[in-house]
Amino acid sequence: LHRVDRRQRQMCIRDRPVTLFEEMINKKIKWGIVGPGIIAHQFASDFRWVDNGELIAVASRDKGRAQAFAATYSIAKAYEGYQSLYDDDDVDAVYIATPHNFHFENAKAALQAGKAVMCEKPIAINPSELVELIQIAKASSGYLMEAMWTYFLPAIIRSQEWVKSGRIGKILQVKADFGYPTQYDPMSRMYNPHLAGGVLLDMGIYPIAVPALMIDALPEEVKVVVQKAKTRVDSEVTMLFEYGDGSLANLCASFRAKLNNWAYIIGEKGYIALPDFWRASECFLYEGDHIIDHYEGLRDSFGYHYETYSMNEDLLLGRKQSVIMPHEMSMKLQKMMASVKVYFLSLIHISEP
Repeated sequence: LHRVDRRQRQMCIRDRPVTLFEEMINKKIKWGIVGPGIIAHQFASDFRWVDNGELIAVASRDKGRAQAFAATYSIAKAYEGYQSLYDDDDVDAVYIATPHNFHFENAKAALQAGKAVMCEKPIAINPSELVELIQIAKASSGYLMEAMWTYFLPAIIRSQEWVKSGRIGKILQVKADFGYPTQYDPMSRMYNPHLAGGVLLDMGIYPIAVPALMIDALPEEVKVVVQKAKTRVDSEVTMLFEYGDGSLANLCASFRAKLNNWAYIIGEKGYIALPDFWRASECFLYEGDHIIDHYEGLRDSFGYHYETYSMNEDLLLGRKQSVIMPHEMSMKLQKMMASVKVYFLSLIHISEP
């Protein structure tokens, strides 16, 4: 047999075409952050676990904030103003972490600049804004994803697998609440109506996301009890969703109190319990009072790297939307929140924040 020495083998490897798999391994999606706020710090901190991406730019309306953020996370470029980041040809994807009322205009500008977009939740403040964003993304063959990071957590994915495989039987009820006492400041994004303040958009999307994921339908009946702060934004919302198959979702979000922050998916044969479901690291499967299965995914991160890694995979494979968080799911969440907002107009009870 003809012997090929090591040098010849290396030359052959260098000269042959690169496979798609090798290209995916070698290429990294280059990211920029729009809005260096609290959640952007958590996103950037978790980037150390994203080996298929690289964080290269950050933009703020305040150049000093951008520079301080860049220094903290060893980011090469710090821009004053968002358009400068959108115009950077080195940036493939942007993470939008501005206040809710700016999501639409920021995501629109990024898409029109040819960037792939991950936008913090809620991706829009009403369904019509989301419709327009989806139309822009499709018209430009762009990528658009809402940053519903909870859906990408391994414990949530395992819970969904238990439901789909029939381990709890037909779903009868979903219970979820999410609340932390939030200091009242009429100028803060939580309480300022001009910044799309209110607990529904800020925290309420988390409990709503549980039945949205686990029940393949929109609720047919919605009942709401709302408490309002002095700025007239919602400070606590209790929701009851009734579905056509008889299942129910009992949900609450609060700026007023620390709630249990667990989620339960209850079926005819058993139920699933998710401690701190919004950042879940484990889930329990019960039959009666007995735990029959348990998943625990220990991690050192906040958990934001799962969604980033997944989006990078989508982009490297040429997908135009997420498999885990597709446009259809974002629209489902928007419609569910819109059905709750209807009650805000007629309910005017003002509570102490």
